[in-house]
Amino acid sequence: MKSRVEAIIISSMNLGEADKLVTFFSRERGKLRGTAKNARRSFRRFGAGLEAFTHCRLQLHEREHQELLRIESSEIIHQHAGISADLLRMAAGSVMLELVRELAPDSECNEPAFSLLAETLTMLGASDDPAYLLRIFEIKLLSLLGYQPKLDRCLSCGCSATKLMIFSGLKGGALCPDCMVSSGDDQVRISAGAIGFYYQALRMDMDKVCRLKPSLDIMRELDRAFSVHTVHILGRRLRSTEFLRSLQAL
Repeated sequence: MKSRVEAIIISSMNLGEADKLVTFFSRERGKLRGTAKNARRSFRRFGAGLEAFTHCRLQLHEREHQELLRIESSEIIHQHAGISADLLRMAAGSVMLELVRELAPDSECNEPAFSLLAETLTMLGASDDPAYLLRIFEIKLLSLLGYQPKLDRCLSCGCSATKLMIFSGLKGGALCPDCMVSSGDDQVRISAGAIGFYYQALRMDMDKVCRLKPSLDIMRELDRAFSVHTVHILGRRLRSTEFLRSLQAL
């Protein structure tokens, strides 16, 4: 059976002498994987259309009882040259792609998540603050994929987050200091200001929230909280995050 999907390439690796193994996130069918036969030899059918970050239309061939699709051609919609031209943008974009690859379920359509990724990559190509754009993307993506942490109230007693709270990665949300019990769990202090900005970012469109100027303290709090949250979801740190942090430390 043949089909056509709009997709963003998540990763592409060489397979054998001329093929490629490609992971992509599609508007119509979610995250999928496929092989592109002779992709490294056929510029006419693929060109640069299987490179990471590429927004494209893929022609697919699917056979029963085969896990991998066969990618027959790629038509580029947007190459996102502005991302690959800047190391910080590329590092932030790599974290975005890894988040989608690791958290999005296979073969499950999530058009809002696809639209978020497509819009964010377009913005990233001209961004002066890739780290800020990444944090907003992560906040919105985790919500769309069902991993939204609960921060507005204490998970134990239900009191409103009107004061300093403690984010618990193990519980996936905030606890007030009175309910927090010391344990081996990573715990991050998070202020009412950071929590307020988090919910504001969730409600606003991507282009509007990127015009806001939260303080560095608020962004550091959210960075620490979401780093802990993601580790508890995946059971490990994202590899691409370490590369981004090494660049930011230079």
